[in-house]
Amino acid sequence: MRIRALALADESQRYVRGYPPKGSWLLLKPDIEISRLLELNGGTDTIIYRDERIEPLGPFGEEDLCVAHVDFGRSDSARAVAREVTAAGVPLLLFGPEVTAWGDDAPPWAEHRVVGNVLHVWDGLRQDARAGRLRPVYHSPRVPRYFPAFRDFGPRPDMNTRVQTMNFALGCACPGWLRPFCPDHLYHGADLHRRPRDEVIGEVVDLPHKHIALLDEDVARDPAYYYDMFRVLWNYRRHWTVSAGSTLFRHPKLIRLLAKAGVRVLFLNESFLDGLLERAVDEPDLVKMLYRKVKFLQARRMLVGAKVAVRIRPPRPPDFPGIAAVLRRVDLDFVRLRFFVTDGQGGDRLVPAAYRPMISESDPAWIKNRFYAMGPILDRLARRPRRVGFYTTTRYLLPQSLAYRQNFLEGIASP
Repeated sequence: MRIRALALADESQRYVRGYPPKGSWLLLKPDIEISRLLELNGGTDTIIYRDERIEPLGPFGEEDLCVAHVDFGRSDSARAVAREVTAAGVPLLLFGPEVTAWGDDAPPWAEHRVVGNVLHVWDGLRQDARAGRLRPVYHSPRVPRYFPAFRDFGPRPDMNTRVQTMNFALGCACPGWLRPFCPDHLYHGADLHRRPRDEVIGEVVDLPHKHIALLDEDVARDPAYYYDMFRVLWNYRRHWTVSAGSTLFRHPKLIRLLAKAGVRVLFLNESFLDGLLERAVDEPDLVKMLYRKVKFLQARRMLVGAKVAVRIRPPRPPDFPGIAAVLRRVDLDFVRLRFFVTDGQGGDRLVPAAYRPMISESDPAWIKNRFYAMGPILDRLARRPRRVGFYTTTRYLLPQSLAYRQNFLEGIASP
């Protein structure tokens, strides 16, 4: 069976014929859910991967099935693709976080979709597609299960296929109000799955490159498990990017081990600044406390980033210049920002924040504009070698800072 797997993009990063792909090559990575689907398929079917960020998705008509990954904010692209694929007479199956968040309220143009993780129901829906009786809705089991990602994408010069990602454990670690926007929570609820140590080591050994990005949301939620993992992985001399919650600072022994085991970049997840960011604008002592925590990690020769979720509650928006100043004073190395508007019913809606000429202080993107301005980047580059070393500064801080800056200046709305 011939299948075309489509990675959809939002308007800010959609490919335009005759122009190079938008954004930094370093951050232009293969779609993780389609990568896992390719690995699970294992050559059983012919799956053609198309990414809307670097190439046209069509024309359609020669496939037996199209599957499209719809992340948050990709509904407009999904609607356009559905219209084009349906006109070509090819069935289209939609899956991903946005599709799962629809629940029972899917739009009428979404004729076939998966609620949950598509990998759990892949074998069954393949058989249905082969028989020509694809169901309208597939409900995936919520029990978490790990699927490794496909690596051998071949020559794709427009995309960073050298990136290596993996999980030790699956499960949501977001603050309560952010869980509707967390794929792990949408797919698995509150369940947590920890992989056996030997299985993890086997995957690490098979990865060819030095750096590995760990996709686990919080290495501090089970300190004994992660301590045991990194105590063994230290022997394999890899470099890591990991994420941790605010409880990490209760475990100095784990922090020391992470540094010794090769963690070069540590992202503090949304719990670090949740409920504190706007308070810090008017509380210098709170800023000093956050600054000391960041310096404690940098003193262990790790770069420190933060995933930041900013809630905008009309009619009184946050003090965006004040928040930008707090993030600078805390002296983080990276920030990944998402903005949410609270509606009248108390729900939250994810909104894009992209650069445009003459950006004002009332625009949420002002925070990114100040953090990734050239002056602050050069200031961090000049001061950071004293704490994290020259190698980590040039190998990780410099290229990633410029990559985030490029994506912002090119108007890409994603973190």
